[in-house]
Amino acid sequence: MDAKPWGTGQTPRSMKLGASDESHQGKEEPMHVTKKILGITCAVAALVSVSACGSSGGGTTADGKKEVSFQTWNLKNDTYTPYFNDLIAAFEKENPDVKIKWIDQPADGYTDKINADAAAGTLPDIVDMSPNGAYSLAKAGVLMNLSTEAPDAAKQFTKSSWDAVTFKGENIEKGAYAFPWYLNSGVQYYNKKVLTQCGIDALPQNMDEFFAAASTLGKNCAGTTMVASTPTIESLGQYGAKLMNEDQTAFTFNDAKGVELVQHYIDMYNEKSLSADALNNLWTGEGDAFKQGSVASLAGSAYSVSDFEENAKELYKNLGITERLLGEGGKMNVAMETLVVSKNAKNKEEALKFAEFVTNKENQTKFCKSSHTFPSAKGAVEDPAFSPTGDSMQDQAVKLASKAVLDDDWFASPAPFSENAKNSLREQIALAIQGKQSAQEALDKVVKIANEDLNS
Repeated sequence: MDAKPWGTGQTPRSMKLGASDESHQGKEEPMHVTKKILGITCAVAALVSVSACGSSGGGTTADGKKEVSFQTWNLKNDTYTPYFNDLIAAFEKENPDVKIKWIDQPADGYTDKINADAAAGTLPDIVDMSPNGAYSLAKAGVLMNLSTEAPDAAKQFTKSSWDAVTFKGENIEKGAYAFPWYLNSGVQYYNKKVLTQCGIDALPQNMDEFFAAASTLGKNCAGTTMVASTPTIESLGQYGAKLMNEDQTAFTFNDAKGVELVQHYIDMYNEKSLSADALNNLWTGEGDAFKQGSVASLAGSAYSVSDFEENAKELYKNLGITERLLGEGGKMNVAMETLVVSKNAKNKEEALKFAEFVTNKENQTKFCKSSHTFPSAKGAVEDPAFSPTGDSMQDQAVKLASKAVLDDDWFASPAPFSENAKNSLREQIALAIQGKQSAQEALDKVVKIANEDLNS
């Protein structure tokens, strides 16, 4: 998850459920271990056609039951296997004519496996994936459009969750293509001791205060920086840039708010409050730098507190926590995991029914309590577990992080934003920070690349 004062990052890639999201620019992300952005390549997409596709599993078992294949992503382990075994048993008890075939793929190679399955027409009936992956498969024509196949499903989820899986644009039929599942929202952490030593007496409560504090820190504390990361697409959205047009046919984050945010980073770099390490795409040390005190602020999961308490005791004693800060017109970014249903599931009705069962209020609540995530089902986040009233640092963090989900006014990273565009965003902003081009030039170049990928 990207470490910004306003961005949680979006795409599941290399992070355990509910673990810390302290690293930068996709080196750690909010859901499973070593996940990669799921994007069908043009070559794979060209191989996929509705007529060619089938599904893995499905059909009828030897004893005459309708089989539904259900694939998760690195969740068959001591922590989650009992949950899924009980979940499947409960569904099969209610539906004695259905047999759920649970498949769990290891983290390594998951993306390649999905792409290969999609190309070969052997995609499982239900698949655990990110919205980015769902968009790619939907555009390739392999997923059910739930808006037409299960029109009542929207009633089960919060508005922001359903909006995040609703796709439209060129070469894709408008509709929701995934069942929202679990969410990850974060907070902003500060080292109060470092801030005080650098002349900052209070935690920033808005973006103006944050950048003012960064300037003060840069002037007073050589060798210490406010952050060690550069903006991502999520950061731009939280600051107030308009990421896409209403039709989802073009990216638009090279607007005045986007340029303003990048300029703030240029200023921070010149004022020595942005670490030079932020410009190195291969650097993964921001979380450690925060624990050691050389970086004063870090975006993290609500459940990072236990890690700080165990592995950075001096930091823990001086830990400050606030909500993520937003720019004018910005919204909170929340990461999401989803379940998609193959368009070619042999037992379509049963596959849809099980996907809705996994993601209903009761089952999401139970899973999210154990996985340290937040539910997308309507009303589920109102469970007291997600808004603790205790005074501990952990309770404070969870309560602050859950607010975005409770408010139901958040956005997920734009599903059509390609990995190529993400890399370009890092590279072009780094060049702007080094003075080799303007903030406007940097974002113009990235928008051009993102729109070319969108329409390819």
